[in-house]
Formats: sequence, structure tokens, C-alpha cells
Amino acid sequence: MPDDFALLLLESPWWNPRENPSRASSLPFFQGLERLHDYFNIYYSTFYDTRGFEVALSQDLIHTHEKRQILYIGAHGGGNSIANGRASAVLDKVALHGGRIEGVIVSSCLVGARDANLWSPLLINRTRWVFAYRHSVGWFDSLMIELAIMESLVLSPEGYAADRDMLIEAFAIALSKFNPLLPLGCNGEPLADCINLIQRARYRRSPENITQALIATAWPELVDQPDLA
Repeated sequence: MPDDFALLLLESPWWNPRENPSRASSLPFFQGLERLHDYFNIYYSTFYDTRGFEVALSQDLIHTHEKRQILYIGAHGGGNSIANGRASAVLDKVALHGGRIEGVIVSSCLVGARDANLWSPLLINRTRWVFAYRHSVGWFDSLMIELAIMESLVLSPEGYAADRDMLIEAFAIALSKFNPLLPLGCNGEPLADCINLIQRARYRRSPENITQALIATAWPELVDQPDLA
């Protein structure tokens, strides 16, 4: 079991106090997972824009003792934006400061619709994968999927991130718990159409979109019976 693993949870407020006085956050959900599996630690901070994201990451969250880190970015998205910044600019900061971040979960609507939004962390440092959503998705439903993904990654062996088959298997273990036709998208798009997983595997110079291979592994019935898709 991994015992040198950190989740860096960087979140932008989802709603203002008038809309959501209790200030919903993904943090307590991941803390429940942390208490269930005593193999990783959570470090939390917030941001509002690109500059705030960089400060929270570079001056706070990356300064942990764990040698393995996963970054979770939680914020409203708009295709090319994360919170109040450009998606590519925000992820550029991961490329600059994420020397020990092996993977990134981008919990922001529509950011995964363009692969180019996700490339920069994969081209510079040791970050090996980025997971994001191609459509607008529901907050609670997507969080349940992310919890399952995080649980699978925590229990994965060291080195999984750079190995194509191991990464696909880790994500497939999590996603196979859900119906691929679950209407995750806000306009009814099925779960299988909402996800995007990009990896730069060991010895590869450029990132590869491995989403279709992930779908085939998690839900082989979609391959055997394409009319279900």
C-alpha cells in the first residue's frame, strides 16, 4: 500500500453565500476517503484566479514531505476557462511548479473538450496524466466519480502513472462501478461521453489521448454492443 502520497486539493468557491450559505466543498468528501484509507494526506487551499492559483500552489501546497502528489483542481469551468482564468494559463502553473505532481484531476466543466487545454503539465515536468470533463457536469455526481477514481489511484502501485496499461486499469476499476450511460452531463450526455484522459507515458515525447482505451476497459459492453453507446 502506498504510504507516501498526498492529495493537493485546490478549490475555487462554487457558490456565493446567498446561493449556498453552507459553502459546499469537495474537501469533506475527500476527508472521508482519507479516513477510510490511511495511506495518504490531504492539503487544501483555495483560489479565485490564475495568480491566486499560482500562489496557493507554489507557496503552499507543493511544500509537502510526500514524494508522490496528485493535484485536484475544483472550480467552475467554461471550455477555455477555470474559475476566472484561462484553463491553459492555470495549467501552465502546474507545469512550472508541479515537480512532484504525477497526475491532475480537473473538476471543471468543459475544460476537457479541447485536449490542448490539458497538455502543458505533461510536456515539462513529471506529471503523467490529466483527467477532465468534455461537457458541463453535475457537481455532486462528478464528485462521486472523482472519489472512486481517487480511491483507485491511492491503492495503485508506484509507477502506475507512467505506464499506459496500469493507468488505464486504475481508472477503469473506478469507472466500472458506474453505469456508462449515467446522464452525467447537464444536458443528459452519458458518463462515457463526458470524460477525457490524457497521458504522457514513459518514453513518449508527446501526450496521448487514451480515453477510448479507458472506455473499452471499463465498459467492454460498449464495444461488444455499440448500439448501447
